[in-house]
Amino acid sequence: EAFHRESTERQKMEDLANTDGLTGLSNERFFNATLQKKEKAGEPFALFYLDLDRFKSVNDTYGHEVGDKLLQAVAKRLQSCIRNQDYAFRMGGDEFALLTIGAMSPEEAHRKVELICKTVAAPYHVAGSLLTIGTSCGFALYPEEGTDTDKITRLADQRMYKHKQKNHALQDHGS
Repeated sequence: EAFHRESTERQKMEDLANTDGLTGLSNERFFNATLQKKEKAGEPFALFYLDLDRFKSVNDTYGHEVGDKLLQAVAKRLQSCIRNQDYAFRMGGDEFALLTIGAMSPEEAHRKVELICKTVAAPYHVAGSLLTIGTSCGFALYPEEGTDTDKITRLADQRMYKHKQKNHALQDHGS
């Protein structure tokens, strides 16, 4: 009994250490450990990096409490974009990552990016306000685009940044 209780407590502590306190998603620490595990096993996956667009203006206009509620709502929506065996992470601030297990074609990955962006962009009802934000998203496929997870994360990050530049260019031209 005492051993079982200690084991349960240890598991609770580990879960807390691997979880983002605000959103309940897995955190960056668990993200890194999961990638290493997948790389070691040679298990194929698709990595999606996301950064919210126009989130700072929500925080500035409505305050951090509303911003936090919005992050929680975004986290729920991101979980709706993945299956049970996949992972959703909050990397910090308004940055997230999704890891889908199994091989995926570039076409499927592009469709997944569209789904993620559409899902995040739908209006949110938060604290009596109707809020809209967007997201920039990039992906990388393991092992097709690299067998080193550092390379995969850099590639997903670069593609996310390109998407962000494209989104800002569209916003600057009033589209």
